[in-house]
Amino acid sequence: MPLVSVIVPIYKVEKYIDKCVTSLLNQTERDVEIILVNDGSPDRCGAICEQYAKADGRILVVHKENGGLSDARNTGIARASGKYLLFVDGDDFVSKTLVEKTVECAEKMDADLVLFDYQEIEEDSKRKDHRSLGLPAGEILNAKKNPELLLTTPTAWNKLYKREFWQKAEVSYPVGRNFEDLAVTPKLLLEARRVVYLESEPLYHYILREGSIIRSDNFKRSYENRKAAVEDVLEFFRQQNEWKRYEKELEYLVFEHMYFVPSKEIILKDSQSPYLNEFRNYLESQFPEWRKNRYIKERLSYKDKILLFLLKKKWYGMMNVLSSLRKKLDQKKN
Repeated sequence: MPLVSVIVPIYKVEKYIDKCVTSLLNQTERDVEIILVNDGSPDRCGAICEQYAKADGRILVVHKENGGLSDARNTGIARASGKYLLFVDGDDFVSKTLVEKTVECAEKMDADLVLFDYQEIEEDSKRKDHRSLGLPAGEILNAKKNPELLLTTPTAWNKLYKREFWQKAEVSYPVGRNFEDLAVTPKLLLEARRVVYLESEPLYHYILREGSIIRSDNFKRSYENRKAAVEDVLEFFRQQNEWKRYEKELEYLVFEHMYFVPSKEIILKDSQSPYLNEFRNYLESQFPEWRKNRYIKERLSYKDKILLFLLKKKWYGMMNVLSSLRKKLDQKKN
């Protein structure tokens, strides 16, 4: 049994796949299986995966019809045999010490989940941001003791999972939808009894590229998929009789993912879009007192507090002016 199974969905990432796979092959901890799930990619990705598998026996290639990111991840999980699971997207890359450091932490602390920092890299501007999770480091966390844990970024790929815990949680990614991480991660964080935050340099490098899901201008699909993910989570907490205990955390989660983040994305593309009101109205319908949520004051940066003020006032033009100034400053730096 390998120590870690790394699951990599592959679809239209021919430009990026070499850097991604090479970063996994060069891990300082070599006891890994790398599961490349070719999700019916129409380019040369499938052939490239096979070339890597011939060169290194740690690589397993699974070819399947296109079913989307969730389906590819679920397929990889089903084939995994490692003690731990890691997810890496095919257009990203990782630090060479990712496996070593996260597994060392998991073994030492007997952790169900290990969370770690990552770096966002904007492909066009080359801007780099270290995303620190801001949680207590090096100690056992769980949602009951640390409810703010539920507010950590829901991405699948900045976490190491004990496979036994994943199986007991009985979760899978919803097929045919985007924002699948948002539908699953809060459930896992509620279920986990032993979570550890590994504070270090960024171990994962996430490429923000044009054409990615989060930069799509299909606002209708974004609204529908985000809403479906959020409602999955809200229903799960109701079923677990945990709604009251975590009401403020759920309120902030809906604020962030069904109003603040998508609204900023829409305004950059089309400030006249009716989906600005759709997102706002959904938040208001679920949590009419959201403005009093303490996490808004505690978690938002100074910049985001300014953007939220402008957003509430519907001063969208000013938000775009600030965004343009930021891009110009980035260009000067580079």
